Amino acid sequence: MQITKRVAIFLIAVPFALTGCGGKKKSGGGGGGGSSSGTGGNGSGTGSAGNGQPTAGGDLPVAPARGAEHAVFSLTDNRLLSHLHLGGGLVIDAASPGLAKYLHMGKPRNWWAKQDTVDGKRATLIDNYAPLEFPLDEAEAAGKTIWVRMRGEGAGRNVTLEIGGKSITQPIPATWTTVAFALPDGALKAGENVLRLIYTKGAPPAVAWVQIGGAAALPDDASLALHDVKDGALLLAQGASLSYYVMVPKGGLLAGDVPVAGCALDVKLRPSAGGEVTGKLTGKGSAVDLGGAAGKIARLDITNASCPAARLTGAALVVGGAAPTVARPSKPKNVVLWINDSLRADRIKLLNPSTRVESPIYDSLGGKAAWFKNAYVQGNESRASHASIWTSTFPSVHRVIKAGVKVDAAFTTIDEVMKSASLFTSAVTSNGYITPAGGFGSKWDAYHNNIHDGGGVRGEDVMGLGIKSIKTPTSPFFLYLGLIDNHVSWRAKQPWMAKYDPEPYTGPYKTELAGIEAERITGKVQVAERDKQRVIAIYDSNVSYADDLMGKFLAQLETWGVANDTLIVMTGDHGDELWEDGLRIGHGASLRESLVHVPLMILYPPLFPAGVIEEGVDTVDILPTLADALGLEAPPELQGESLVPLAQGVGRGYPRPAFASKYEDAHVMRLGGWKLYAGGANTRLYEIDADPEERKDLAADRPIERRFVMDPFSTFLIHQKDWKKRRWGVASNALPAFAADLESGK
Repeated sequence: MQITKRVAIFLIAVPFALTGCGGKKKSGGGGGGGSSSGTGGNGSGTGSAGNGQPTAGGDLPVAPARGAEHAVFSLTDNRLLSHLHLGGGLVIDAASPGLAKYLHMGKPRNWWAKQDTVDGKRATLIDNYAPLEFPLDEAEAAGKTIWVRMRGEGAGRNVTLEIGGKSITQPIPATWTTVAFALPDGALKAGENVLRLIYTKGAPPAVAWVQIGGAAALPDDASLALHDVKDGALLLAQGASLSYYVMVPKGGLLAGDVPVAGCALDVKLRPSAGGEVTGKLTGKGSAVDLGGAAGKIARLDITNASCPAARLTGAALVVGGAAPTVARPSKPKNVVLWINDSLRADRIKLLNPSTRVESPIYDSLGGKAAWFKNAYVQGNESRASHASIWTSTFPSVHRVIKAGVKVDAAFTTIDEVMKSASLFTSAVTSNGYITPAGGFGSKWDAYHNNIHDGGGVRGEDVMGLGIKSIKTPTSPFFLYLGLIDNHVSWRAKQPWMAKYDPEPYTGPYKTELAGIEAERITGKVQVAERDKQRVIAIYDSNVSYADDLMGKFLAQLETWGVANDTLIVMTGDHGDELWEDGLRIGHGASLRESLVHVPLMILYPPLFPAGVIEEGVDTVDILPTLADALGLEAPPELQGESLVPLAQGVGRGYPRPAFASKYEDAHVMRLGGWKLYAGGANTRLYEIDADPEERKDLAADRPIERRFVMDPFSTFLIHQKDWKKRRWGVASNALPAFAADLESGK
């Protein structure tokens, strides 16, 4: 795997011998095996709820057997999301790849990017302005000291720690020293905190770890190891706690083995909405029932209060039932990619039952197709979003984020992959940006852009030319159709217009809102409410129009006799704002839900069972999905993953993220009903299902939910250029290779 210089600093092997703060390791009998992988970052938890009983030999308790169950979240595989607490404080290992979760500072820049071994100690050489963002509980927030294990070069140099509006300056030591920064009252708070280490001259100092709060600093030889690569055990020194921010699955248990005789680990689950759960893990097959907090976001603490050194194997959130498997009974013969430009997800009744928009064809496909309810585009305008679909790479990689930038010819594009499956490749679109000259494919057998080549811009014109381009429908084909009816300029479509705006209207937008007019009024001109109603009705009429066209296209497939052999993907390249903030319409200016949340439907029942899938997905997943459906090996550079397993239940049951970028200046991640926005110094959190127009920022009020999204979000932002979902899984639920690769330097 190629790793960029920017992220290679995290790829330092983590030692696993426990020293200091826990004494020597004790061997225990039996116990679970190494980190179990499952799929979608899921392990294969074992164990039982209830009190374990000692074995005949009296070594380890063994819990009664339970029925079939499977893991939905492996604590071992996701160890880089865990927070380490030692000595009464939060300890941040600056040399661990887990540092990434503390670097969520808006537009990603890694001020902690130069990891190295300094005088035999793993450390990070920090830039001159090195921030960390971290959560504290009430006890840690009462701390009066922050300790930094550091060293530097050169005499007479100082480092300043800024936190809570306070500044504390200390000399930079020339040898490895634990530097104490005494804090004034109120410098720390329960919830999120930000500190900055600042120096102004000379070579960068090295930092090994930072301890926030606690009665005393860690010993100089303290081990911060979390994982034993030999058997996959999580390691907890005496007095240590590991914290995870999780969503509790329905019927969920925390399961795991503690293969150390006489050792018990304390478990505490603290949802932000109340309903604390406590229990213990001990012996083999142990588990704590978390079902009382099902569906809640919570902080999960696992504490070794008394054992000299504890080991926890097979640790996972598990649910009842056998693990789902994937069946591939047949491959499609043909593939259709149908992109409705500027189509919002909230206009599809299957995804938003309260919408007034009529879409009877989409409704009828609710019983035939897989609908991915929480799908995001990766860019907020046509070029970036199409580039991510075409190449299965994130905008930080393809860099089509400025006007005039083309998709680099080095990227493998969707037409090339389809051509490798011996499909006739045809494209018809009315999006003027999506052209071979713009880098959007070079392996088309037929290509027609209605903006540049003529033929009309209405959806029926695009579809008609697309149908004509398939001269031999009995031969395998790939057809891309790009419809722009929902893209400004918006033109009213009947009979739907009469339904959505039946009252008399005499204003300027009777049948159309031209694109130039939309640009003129966005954020600049106060538009009357009656005019807004008219414009929104015009937009909605085009959603119904495109739905009607889909019905006609499906009928054409039936006429050709290929309906059962054709896989159809229907999605949008982005949505459009419609005055949700009172100012803007159109796209490209924000990361609002109305703009980045799009429908994603896949129709091919042999591989995609009908239903609505809650877990988040990205449109970078479309290309690897098509490759998988056709039985192809996906090109190794693709960053997305096939959605075939997810559609069949593999990886379901625990939140998966959806991600979008605005020209790489701001980003959002949606996870389990929560959406976090990061841009500059501004971090906002929305309970997005309850507040789809993003009116109430809850970042300060819901620290547990904020950290639940922030840990995977920040981790992803730091590593996104190298992220391959097929190998690493998703940031909220990683596969075993993620931590293993970063810790080993692969």
